[in-house]
Amino acid sequence: MKHYEAETEDLISRVRPTAEVTFTTSPQGEAILARVLGLPQQPEKSFRKRRLGVVGAVAAATLAAGGATAAIGGYHAPNAPPEAMPANDMAFVCATSGMHRMGETAARVAEAPIDACRRSWSRIFSVKAPSHLYACVQRIEAIPSTGSSEASSPETRWGKLVYVIDGEQFKNAPETCGSVKMFVAPADD
Repeated sequence: MKHYEAETEDLISRVRPTAEVTFTTSPQGEAILARVLGLPQQPEKSFRKRRLGVVGAVAAATLAAGGATAAIGGYHAPNAPPEAMPANDMAFVCATSGMHRMGETAARVAEAPIDACRRSWSRIFSVKAPSHLYACVQRIEAIPSTGSSEASSPETRWGKLVYVIDGEQFKNAPETCGSVKMFVAPADD
């Protein structure tokens, strides 16, 4: 019986592929494997120099963009005058940093917009409320005053909403509101 087992093992070992795979280490094997798997091929040496130049350009652009972002983020928005607040206390929305996502909630009696957004943040955005939320208002445009000459100073119009924005990135109202080109909402008295 052992004779047949040894003979069978010998037949199996002759047809079984070797444990070392050498085909994929050849250029032809690598090309076929890359095509089958949809992987990018190893670039030629002449492309490596070009890639190094592209990587350098991307790094320089990233540094320049970072400087521009720091300059924009460093904008300190002034406080808006009291007339910038909407007449309706319920006219507000909650927004993530950069205003990428927005949602609404209803305020309870005598509840400030920031408190209403903090209370409802996890329901609106499915994440815990940030510790820094700031109220911002938008200046729409400056229009000439009616019934006066064109040389007079323009009248400022304000948006009809208060935007409660996630301020985790800057941790202060002037920079948070300034990052979205708004003004700091006046405090309720």
